[in-house]
Amino acid sequence: MKFVAKKREAAGTNASKKLRQEDLVPGVVYASDLEPINISMDRADVELIERELGINSVFELEVEGEGSRTVFLRDISRAALKPIIYNVNLQAIKKGEKLEMDIPVYIENEDKLANPDGVAALNFFEVTVKIDPATAPEYIVADVEGLDIGENITVGDLTFEGIENAEIITEPEEVIVSIAVPTEEAEVDEEVVEAEPEVINEKEAKIVEEDD
Repeated sequence: MKFVAKKREAAGTNASKKLRQEDLVPGVVYASDLEPINISMDRADVELIERELGINSVFELEVEGEGSRTVFLRDISRAALKPIIYNVNLQAIKKGEKLEMDIPVYIENEDKLANPDGVAALNFFEVTVKIDPATAPEYIVADVEGLDIGENITVGDLTFEGIENAEIITEPEEVIVSIAVPTEEAEVDEEVVEAEPEVINEKEAKIVEEDD
């Protein structure tokens, strides 16, 4: 896919707010061989990139007056309480250039643990790798099939397609998935719960009798 962005001169909160009112998204294109470029993009295009391509996706971006560059999506910032895209950050890349990227990790086969009472828990959700964004995986799978309570998966245990051409930045001994016993929830006393309406009714009955 190829998208178009406009170079913007004005920066700051007020300028960005005005862009959003015009259905545009302020953003920045970073690169190793030039100064950051402030840009604006159509909101619909940014939403399409997020929906169809996702974070860390690679695509062509033509910045008016700056030519076309291959970029990858570093981040999309959204408002906490409103469905508003605040900002988009892009990284321009050269063919074969490796960059540090945070790759999400997902657990697979939790229903196939050695002990069905076990629970697989992610200690952190991403690992940092240095890789060519064009060959970077969308996510990394942590397969927990056959693991028992007390066992774990470290960053060094993870594998993915293209790992031989990547440098793992996160410490390999870091435990990313732990298999543990689920936390027991406090049991609810059903007799107490059932008794509460009766107590309330008794109070209501007394009030009625007093009113009479």
